[in-house]
Amino acid sequence: MRKQYALTLLVCLFLSAQSFPQEKIPFKLNSQTSPNLKNDISIFAQDGLKIVNAPANFTSTDLIYTGGFLLAAGLSFYADPIVKNTVAENHSSSINNLNAVSEKYGKVLYAGLLGGGLYLTGNLFDNKDISSTGRMIVESVFYTSLVVGVLKYTISRGRPYENDGPGDFFDHTFTEGDVSFPSGHTATAFALSTILSRKIDNPFATIGLYSLAGLTAYERVYDNQHWFSDVFVGAAIGYFIGTIVANSDEERENKNNFLNKVDIMPSLGSNGAGIALQIKF
Repeated sequence: MRKQYALTLLVCLFLSAQSFPQEKIPFKLNSQTSPNLKNDISIFAQDGLKIVNAPANFTSTDLIYTGGFLLAAGLSFYADPIVKNTVAENHSSSINNLNAVSEKYGKVLYAGLLGGGLYLTGNLFDNKDISSTGRMIVESVFYTSLVVGVLKYTISRGRPYENDGPGDFFDHTFTEGDVSFPSGHTATAFALSTILSRKIDNPFATIGLYSLAGLTAYERVYDNQHWFSDVFVGAAIGYFIGTIVANSDEERENKNNFLNKVDIMPSLGSNGAGIALQIKF
């Protein structure tokens, strides 16, 4: 059963609300940081394998969703010029100010600093919820960036400001103007929002976090950095990887909770010795 979390204002470059459990942080330094780090590195690698092997473990429902996504992604390419022109006609100073915030939310550097800061803080003060949140953010952003980077330099799509049209693929000039697909900012924003929404487990926080991720996607199109299909696929990648990392963490937590309820002890009776299994409810 998930813990309840309360919203806490976290002052950071994102200027967004984040939340953590209502547990008192003991003002006591943790001397077990090294063992925790070794365990978390192992978890990091295990989750990476889960991401790689995820398609092989798709259920029939997963395959239906995947088919629907591929269809929608294909249609999004046809919408590229329409969305580009529509957004270009609706620029304003208020949107510019809003986009300045959302653009930062999708930066790998800031997301990494947030995740790393939470991880170090949680380990320093022996708060597992905060440290695991930080680890999950770092994991999801790292693997998202890895997938996005491979696709960017493989597909090598021209950015809108290059004025070569939405069908400009496989140039392989390895310049900033030819790595449009998919959107890294959008993928990072959705990976971050997915982790935070799952850890906070509050519907209002979820709406706020995904709204911020959506604004990041809009900003990339608004600033003529990406086509609509770039941000659509980027959002799916971030959500997909963030979900795998979050599900994996929940599975480990549920397993640990079950094991903590089980006691195995020696038993000695009139009929001889044995082993007693006790399960707490």
